[in-house]
Amino acid sequence: MKLFKKALLATAVVGAMGAQAATISSDAKKLSAEGVALKVAATADTLTFDIVVDKDHPSSSVITLNFDSNVDLSSTAGVITGGAVTQGVASGTAYAGDVGFDYGTGSFTFDDVKVTNGDATKGETDSISFKVNLGNPLTANSAFRVVLGNHNYGGTNGVAKVLVKGASTLSYVSNKADKSVIETGTGVIASEVTQFGFKVDTQLDGLIMRDDLTSFVGTNGSAVKTDALKYTFTNDESLGLALQNVNAKINFAGNFKGVTTTVSGTTLGAASTAAAGNTAGTAGTLSLPTATGGTTPIAVLDSYVMTTPATPVKATYVNTVDFTNGSTSTVQIPVTGDVEASVTVTSASNATVGTDGYSLYSKVAAGEWAVDATIINVPYVPVNAPNTDTFIHFANETDKEVDVIVTAIDNNGKEYGPMNLGAKLAANTVTKISEPAMDTLFGLKGATTKLSVTFNIDADKGDVNAYAVSQNDKGRTEVSTSQQRGN
Repeated sequence: MKLFKKALLATAVVGAMGAQAATISSDAKKLSAEGVALKVAATADTLTFDIVVDKDHPSSSVITLNFDSNVDLSSTAGVITGGAVTQGVASGTAYAGDVGFDYGTGSFTFDDVKVTNGDATKGETDSISFKVNLGNPLTANSAFRVVLGNHNYGGTNGVAKVLVKGASTLSYVSNKADKSVIETGTGVIASEVTQFGFKVDTQLDGLIMRDDLTSFVGTNGSAVKTDALKYTFTNDESLGLALQNVNAKINFAGNFKGVTTTVSGTTLGAASTAAAGNTAGTAGTLSLPTATGGTTPIAVLDSYVMTTPATPVKATYVNTVDFTNGSTSTVQIPVTGDVEASVTVTSASNATVGTDGYSLYSKVAAGEWAVDATIINVPYVPVNAPNTDTFIHFANETDKEVDVIVTAIDNNGKEYGPMNLGAKLAANTVTKISEPAMDTLFGLKGATTKLSVTFNIDADKGDVNAYAVSQNDKGRTEVSTSQQRGN
């Protein structure tokens, strides 16, 4: 008895699984995810999909196709109509208004097409139903095609009226005359894919020579003057609901202080060039936003003005931003920090993107420029302050003397250096830099000054460490330090 009950249970499970058997296939429309998000208006279209049934559908069975909220069969573009079906003579096709059927070689036919326009304000969706005609049934494994719109099946060919506003799935359900379910199924009508692609193909990786801040370290320690940033940007306007006539900007955020868009022998210049054979054929327009202060990071900005062609295509922009410090330039190459790329749509002819634009990509790693040394920064060093003594201890844990280059900026914005510390850090010991030594190094002549001091150290990270202290009659304070890298 137990085995018999298990057999019944297994049969029930198989039967339940079999109820989800009808297959709906179509050449699913690919829509721009960005266009959908920005509510690009859908245009009237024709939908075509094929259905394969797994179960026998006797005459008088009713097939219902339920659409989701992203498909509109009744809109300002028109109303899909149904009604009595006109059967083609020896053509294997039939139609009722804007609804067309292709039976292939099947002997079955359909009739009584009903189009239901759901009330979207109540959360209702649209549907189409039709009956298996009297006569031959729709047998298991039979297939047929449904065309909504311009079916071109003779007589009234139908008109493209369907609006597809986003990713959409069609649901199929069939019922016998007694309302019992024969089978169900689902199929994808439309999917959303990104219209835009972006990747950094070649990151910035220049190491600035510690004793010549106008050059990068080249092969075998030689000095070179160039570094390059390469990226690929794509815009597929062939997608449905695509943003058109797009203006976009590609921003590389980092400290590019001193870089200009003038490339010459005396400048640290940047130029944007398109690759040969570039699909779009144009380079971005390079600009360098004006800094609001001496230490404000300056972004390298490539901007594009794109015009949608009569036949939209997927355009590819492969660009290289070349940085060159001229042979006689005295401009110091800046330490950029981690450069991050972002891509923003600033306008489109068929959508509103807002004042700040529409963000496509952000925080994409794009490399950095760094000094080929360990950089230790002491952000607050009071020198010659009343009743205050300041000093910095350096611990050199290597077996060799270490050279140090110093730069600084004071509370009035005055910059100092680069200059040599004046003495190397002795091996395997601690060296103290006293307040009088700092007064002499920076030429302060006893003037009370607040400094932010950066030490450029010829050592690997962790080999040399700093400990800064400021003390007065109220106590002793450790000043925080930061160590950036060592190569």
